Amino acid sequence: MATYLVGILAPLRRFDPLIPPGYEPIPLEERHLTLIYLGYLEDPREAAARLKRAASLSPFRLCFRGLEPFPSPLKPRYLAVVPVEESRELLGAVRRAVEELTGLAPRDRYQAFRPHVSIARTRLKPTLELLRAVDRAVRRSRGVSEELVVRQLSLLKAEGGRVSVMASARLS
Repeated sequence: MATYLVGILAPLRRFDPLIPPGYEPIPLEERHLTLIYLGYLEDPREAAARLKRAASLSPFRLCFRGLEPFPSPLKPRYLAVVPVEESRELLGAVRRAVEELTGLAPRDRYQAFRPHVSIARTRLKPTLELLRAVDRAVRRSRGVSEELVVRQLSLLKAEGGRVSVMASARLS
């Protein structure tokens, strides 16, 4: 079953050389930052139409620094790039503005906002060797950063482990 989200396409590349063995890079065209998780939608066309209202927002710049294991250091199923504090605050403001302009709101259990861009995933069990490799990658990533200029917001469809763009709103 497909689920939907409002997000930002984020084809970040600078952290790829740090991906440890056992992880598979997420394709660049599927890398994204989730602003609002919408879950299952009866009619995604309604959400696409509402998203167009966010076009009145201005483009903005985000800065990302360092990798983090997700959902946690002991269960590192994903490696994700995280925004710096200033960008996290900006994303929180953008998220609130999009909710207000569009009426699109997150599903109840996804109220906590932990902005990140997953760049790699694994299906391996979290062995001691894997946890050490993740820890090394996280430590090496602390000095790596990448900027992203956001010029559009997208309605994304997640299904079968793949993410695709259903609609977009170009920021003015």
